[in-house]
Amino acid sequence: MRDKYLTPFTLFYFPNSARTVSPGVLSVCFILLFVGISHGDVIKKNGKFDIPYGSLLNTRKEEYRQLVETHSIFRSLHGIEFNIDKSMVNFMLDHPTFLAVTLKVMKIGNYTVEKNIGGGYFVDDLKGVSGNVEVIYSRPGQKYFYGVGGYKGVLIRLAGRSLILFEYLRGTGYPSRTIISYNTYTKIDNMVLEILLKILKPILIPLMDKKINKFIRETQKLANEITAHPEKVYQAIKESELAEEVELEEFRKLVF
Repeated sequence: MRDKYLTPFTLFYFPNSARTVSPGVLSVCFILLFVGISHGDVIKKNGKFDIPYGSLLNTRKEEYRQLVETHSIFRSLHGIEFNIDKSMVNFMLDHPTFLAVTLKVMKIGNYTVEKNIGGGYFVDDLKGVSGNVEVIYSRPGQKYFYGVGGYKGVLIRLAGRSLILFEYLRGTGYPSRTIISYNTYTKIDNMVLEILLKILKPILIPLMDKKINKFIRETQKLANEITAHPEKVYQAIKESELAEEVELEEFRKLVF
């Protein structure tokens, strides 16, 4: 078991010294979105998703509700466009280790994503953010993660928990596009920092946004590569021998 836990796919992470495992993406890690179609059915007018607490996995449903109600920081982004089919978005969010391998092999991004023995994933962006995430809700067009982790910088060290919520749908036109949006609720697990949060927000929010924007640019670039050069991406992953054979074969079936 690891000492550090993440807040996911994609990638708000906050360190935690506790040894309780709770989480599961990227996920990092993972973040993707689009413009150009109406997606009012997915997103509320205030930009916040309706969270189906009763359908969330495991027994920590009230903990998730409390995190949302008492969050320290809320971030959201809507309508980000990815030039890739929705089925590939589903695959990547379901296989964050494969996503990390693909980003690395294509020399686009560098993340460590490892499966935890007890479920979920350990994620590290290799630049201060690390932790564990787990999937707590999965439906067509929806993927919700819970993460516990932290950020360890030169001047700032943070521990906390996050809900990372992705909602996405198929865009119109050709080639295939996917429109993704996300909500992230983060709770800083430090009474002193919570009190000083108004002072720290000008530092914390740009830091979070910078990491999010970087990940979005990287995954958008990867989406373009997969759509334009599927054979090149497949061969690069295969020759690297870094991906699991089962996941590589599933990827092959999607792109050919």
